[in-house]
Amino acid sequence: RQEVPPDEYARWAADNRLDAVFLDNTYEFDDIRAGLRDNGVATVGRFVWEHFSSEDAAPAADAFDVIYSLTAAEQDRYREMGIDSVPVRWGCHPELTSVVPRRDPETVTMVWPGSFMGRRKPLDEALEAFGRVPDQRLRLLLRGQVKRKAGKLADAAARDPRIELLLEDRPTAEHLQTFANCDVCLTPSRWEGLGLPLYEATAFGMPIITNDNPPMNEIVEDGFNGLLVSAHPDGETRSGLTAYTPDVDDLARAIERAADDELRSRLAEGAMEVRDRLSWSRTVEDVGKLLGGIR
Repeated sequence: RQEVPPDEYARWAADNRLDAVFLDNTYEFDDIRAGLRDNGVATVGRFVWEHFSSEDAAPAADAFDVIYSLTAAEQDRYREMGIDSVPVRWGCHPELTSVVPRRDPETVTMVWPGSFMGRRKPLDEALEAFGRVPDQRLRLLLRGQVKRKAGKLADAAARDPRIELLLEDRPTAEHLQTFANCDVCLTPSRWEGLGLPLYEATAFGMPIITNDNPPMNEIVEDGFNGLLVSAHPDGETRSGLTAYTPDVDDLARAIERAADDELRSRLAEGAMEVRDRLSWSRTVEDVGKLLGGIR
């Protein structure tokens, strides 16, 4: 949580002649109200929806002129809390679509975008499912930003030479190129916020394997630009969201299917169509409409 006192907010807004301020995942509602909104500065907020709980709804509505949502699942959850959020359609930024993939035709590499390797990612299920598929062309790149679970991952790589670990944070350009060079994005999730890897994979024309739950299934259409697998409820997040665990058998079948060159090629074509739908221009358009509505 940030700690910016109201007078600092007010001084910053006045010095820079700000008409509106976008705040992301900022919960200091009283300070935002007193330092910005009460001084005539429009406040626009968005939250990591799996952390935002019903207790936050009323103070957030008081602090912000507008709260916006990036997925239909996010908008539905806000609506249940009495917040009429403004939808902003997220898209594939030109920084992503400008990357040219360089793929090895002799292998089929699946990338696991593990980020911080937290409990949101069903790593054990994914490793078990991958291990069940004997195709020797398959590779699994376990990508993370930290060395959390390094011991478990090292053991997995020692058991299966098809698994490669890349657990250090890398410069953005290198990260994007490494991601784009893979053939399939393997990214089931117990729960998800926006799901940036879904947009990265789509921007690279890459089929996606994930579970059939929102918001993942808002981007992935089974058999068109990826493969959706079944999952069962398995607890809740601290904010009350249902967590899901993917079915290992179903996940293994999807991995095996995605190794088929013909099917993967068709799914890649679908990914390119979805990329066109998710143009960054529509994100810019929606932000413009949002701002126009509060002036």
